[in-house]
Amino acid sequence: MLKQLLKYEFKATGRTYGGLYLALVALAVLSGFSLRSSSKDNFASLLLFAYMVVAVAVAVVSVMTIVTRFTRNLLGREGYLMHTLPVTESQLILSKLISSVVWMLCSSIVGIFSFAVMLLALSLNSAALQHLPELWQKVVEIFRMTGSSGWLWLIFETLNGLVALVSSILCIYAACMIGHQFKKHMVPAGILAFFLLSFLQNWLSSGVSSADMLQAVSDPTLGGVDISIAAPSAFTTLFGLAVSIAFAAGYFLLTRWLMEHKLDLE
Repeated sequence: MLKQLLKYEFKATGRTYGGLYLALVALAVLSGFSLRSSSKDNFASLLLFAYMVVAVAVAVVSVMTIVTRFTRNLLGREGYLMHTLPVTESQLILSKLISSVVWMLCSSIVGIFSFAVMLLALSLNSAALQHLPELWQKVVEIFRMTGSSGWLWLIFETLNGLVALVSSILCIYAACMIGHQFKKHMVPAGILAFFLLSFLQNWLSSGVSSADMLQAVSDPTLGGVDISIAAPSAFTTLFGLAVSIAFAAGYFLLTRWLMEHKLDLE
């Protein structure tokens, strides 16, 4: 049943994102070629401004979709239908979560791709473009020198970013459910809950990071090995990952519990 829920989610949101992505890439190409021509400065500036507006729109729509798809589909009138389906609350939350994560990742990839396309169009036939193979060789050489540690670092940072994204989305869901408990002040309560939950998570992560850095400064060696730079970074990243996972699980459990026991669609 989760597969059917995901199919419905992507079908409901795909049309909005598809148009924005096409517009963003098209404006990136046009902006890149227009900026190369000094005789069309006003037109190039207009295209660049339009590109920036669409890029901001993609970011805003990505965040707003997370909120609206959850609140309208599960906490609004559509919730009467959704909660009568033969699915669990966990499946409902997971369908929203997976869809949101995929679209957020797609938005990030398309944003980076469009910016790279604009730079490519801008530097076409220029000397800067000729240095790209050299730059790529330097990147390959760095990973070759670092060996497996370089790839492990890349994989770990990617995982850390993915977990942070999941935790942030689940924090939004938990805040929406908390706000849902205050019928007369639903939006302010939800916003306040989101900032309080985010502050608590960031405070805990930054607090241990500061303590870890202070310890490294006071005792920069461990067993004769200098760890004044490497150890704080590694420990902080590991702890940040653990905090994100713990809070993500807490947000998920809180959202599910409130949905099971405190949901009021009237």
